Amino acid sequence: MSGAAVEIGNNACNDSDGTTVRVRVIAPSSMGKPSNLEVFRRFLRDAGMTARVDDSIYRAGADPFYANTDQFRAADLVDALTDSSTVVWCALGGKGASRLIPYLEALPVDRKQRIRDARKTLVGYSDATALHVYLQTVYGWQTVHGTMLEMIAGGTVDRRSVDALVALVTGRSDRVRYQLRLVHADGPKDLRLALAVSKVAGGNLTLVENSLGTSCGFRGDGKIVFLEDVRVQPYSVERSLDHMKLAGVFDGATAVVFGSFSVEEQPAGSCTGVPSSDDNLIDLVFRRFAATLPFPVFRVDGIGHSFVNNPLPLNTEARVVGPARFDDATGTSIYTLTVENVYNTGARSCIRQPAPLDQAAKSAGVGV
Repeated sequence: MSGAAVEIGNNACNDSDGTTVRVRVIAPSSMGKPSNLEVFRRFLRDAGMTARVDDSIYRAGADPFYANTDQFRAADLVDALTDSSTVVWCALGGKGASRLIPYLEALPVDRKQRIRDARKTLVGYSDATALHVYLQTVYGWQTVHGTMLEMIAGGTVDRRSVDALVALVTGRSDRVRYQLRLVHADGPKDLRLALAVSKVAGGNLTLVENSLGTSCGFRGDGKIVFLEDVRVQPYSVERSLDHMKLAGVFDGATAVVFGSFSVEEQPAGSCTGVPSSDDNLIDLVFRRFAATLPFPVFRVDGIGHSFVNNPLPLNTEARVVGPARFDDATGTSIYTLTVENVYNTGARSCIRQPAPLDQAAKSAGVGV
């Protein structure tokens, strides 16, 4: 099935102090359920990790929009980025993370150096994209686009996606592999690819676009750009993609991969009176987008705002190869995206060196 994760390798190991991965939970965005904080602790403990989950991250009434005040959330974020934890896991998305960027920018040089040296793994998606983009652009961090703890506590994410994420965070998985569907601008065709080793970067379309014009504006040069979004209209997606093209975001990119898009659909041609054979206007948007680019555009299932929300390491080595096969049901060619795990899972010395991506691409089958 397209979008399914494959865990390769079994790298279970401990940190030098005898414990497993040390997780710091933060709430940089919207307010969750205070009653779930104990659920977070139990989940992380049962997964073999130690966790710091402060009750103070959720403060009802502190702000009408966010989990706490800007000042508290910023201070908590900076502390998490510089303490002894190895993983910083976001409790919830929503809104508000981008308001913390000015606080990070205003840090003294020594604190910025501590963040640079820490090189932890940030886990989250949606609004956390603001932090992914900042930490990757400014500090070169490798992070994981993955489900947040409120979704796990609420049972609103597929357990297999959670297991795949835990395997990455604890270092028991070397890499993930996903099936991609080629977006055809002018009908089905095969495009044989063995792209040079690149890096996946991106996240939520709205947050990536919002970074433009800032000190950490997103750029896709040399990257496989991943984008997903929720509760958007097809025309607004096209408008955002047009803006990003004009801003040079995709200049020099090696590919674009669209993840889950929760779109408020309208019947094709309902507003324009122009007949169309496309029932799904987001497909039309993606095809028109692909027609304007010199590199391939793909879709992947199960990464983003959906019940199946598989993890995707960001700013790590990745490669697209294929086609692996042709799917008669959808009339599309299927390719394989292989993405290496982040640098800092489990004990750094315990993560065995993975096989080269060239070798993995030749020997591995399509993800199941």
